[in-house]
Amino acid sequence: MLPDHPTGPQEGAAIAHLATEVWYAVERSSALTEEPLPLVFAGRSYVLFRDEDGRPRLFADRCPHRGARLSEGRLENGRLRCPFHGWLFDGDGHCREIPAHPPGTVHPNHCDLVSANPVCDHLGFIWLWWGRLPSEPERLPDLPTYPAETWRSVSAEFPWNTHFTRVVESTLDNSHAYWVHNSTFATQASPLSEPYGLVKQDRHVRASVRYELPVPRWLSVLQRLRGRPAELVAETTFSLYFPNLNIVDTRVGDLMHVVFVHASVPLTATSSVGRWIKYSPRRPGFRLPGAEEKSIAISRSIYEEDHGVVQSQRPYAVPLDFRCESHVASDLLSLEYRKMLRRELERSSAALRP
Repeated sequence: MLPDHPTGPQEGAAIAHLATEVWYAVERSSALTEEPLPLVFAGRSYVLFRDEDGRPRLFADRCPHRGARLSEGRLENGRLRCPFHGWLFDGDGHCREIPAHPPGTVHPNHCDLVSANPVCDHLGFIWLWWGRLPSEPERLPDLPTYPAETWRSVSAEFPWNTHFTRVVESTLDNSHAYWVHNSTFATQASPLSEPYGLVKQDRHVRASVRYELPVPRWLSVLQRLRGRPAELVAETTFSLYFPNLNIVDTRVGDLMHVVFVHASVPLTATSSVGRWIKYSPRRPGFRLPGAEEKSIAISRSIYEEDHGVVQSQRPYAVPLDFRCESHVASDLLSLEYRKMLRRELERSSAALRP
């Protein structure tokens, strides 16, 4: 049962720049298996699980009996069993069994779970509605799709000791690559185009850049033999679906196509977690041994290059007063994000007024 009063934003108010009345991507759908999953969002602890119909369900991670963590219990045919006294709850949070009581006992409402905001599956992620509970929450963002029949995918998560807005912004930022990522995929000598093809919608922004990649000698020779340019030019499109989902889509001619879908999940005012899925097209008859492990290892190397410098940024949350930091042309997407964030926070404040 859902409460008829606001839930979530009041307790999360200590986290700056946390917009309300919006869907947040909080977990990968594939992470929700046959066990209950703990989820921290905006300083609150939840238990996430799939009910008997396979739908995701979210409740406070606390048994109403003696406060045990329900995420340490187990699932029985889509019902959640408390690890302490064995109370059993259905997908709506109703208590269906108390082992210490005779079978068939009707349990009072105060034995039910504390309801949380709606959650749902959408294109590879679990989404949580954060804000007041309207009769019908807004539509989920219209995202690109990557069907399993034609795309391979790997996924993982990496922790951040910083505010989630810094992670969102760093994933939009293209110009840091030549200083931070020159040991993985870029060099300081590579020319970089300014962002182009800017598209702005209400809660979506995207733009693209082109840049040269370092070319191994063997590949340069092979390219010439094939009658192709020896240089490799990458085109990357950076997209943001407000408030916390980035898509980084990179193509290198017909040699490579990688799509990185990244959710920056707010945990506390100074910590977050990046949960991501990386897609690449399937090539019939082509399969490298250990490809998934190698793909995750490459992503980890890129993350570790970002990790230290992004966590050193102060203040923790991106400043919304543009005078607090200097800006140049290559900061186009960062500035568009900050404008969007400021606008959405004003909208959130208006929505919470009586």
